[in-house]
Amino acid sequence: MMLFAALNSHSQGKESSIEVRGVAKIDREIDSYLVDFAIATEYGEGEGKKTFEDLNNAFLAKAKAAGFEESRFKEDKMGYQALQYYREGSLYTFETRNKEELLKVVKLANGVVVTIVSTRLKYKPVKDSEKLYAAAFSDSKEKAADIAKAINKKLGAAITVTDLTSPESVSEENFYYKPVTDQYYYLSVKFLIE
Repeated sequence: MMLFAALNSHSQGKESSIEVRGVAKIDREIDSYLVDFAIATEYGEGEGKKTFEDLNNAFLAKAKAAGFEESRFKEDKMGYQALQYYREGSLYTFETRNKEELLKVVKLANGVVVTIVSTRLKYKPVKDSEKLYAAAFSDSKEKAADIAKAINKKLGAAITVTDLTSPESVSEENFYYKPVTDQYYYLSVKFLIE
């Protein structure tokens, strides 16, 4: 009986609160475009069973003829292994900030021995994160005020704020180079109500 009374008095002294989620849209600027080319001897039978070295040199020569320096193609042997091709080959990543150059470089792929296996966008860092947090907080406060009014209460002070935003993505897999347009900052805010 005494335990029940202690619990009851504790619950009566507990302050009421509501918790809401506030959001603010993030505008992301594209920093660069990346394209990954795989050169796979596995699919080179149509090339007269050329060696990887011959196929690789032919790709780099074609790139140079198109106006691209070899140094712009970053080789990634481990990335090639992740593709799980069973014969010799390699993966090259090309990065550019210029769409016209991107359209030109993708023509190096022939769809057989040289294929595009991945494309990505790299973003610039988010600007004005303070303004985004302020906007998300304001959104949560508006929602909380509406809820408090609906239950005949007054909105009090914010007592906790939790950032629910996913870590900022530096790059994203994106086959058509179209950025995800709906990216948001999320805050969970708990307000006292009276």
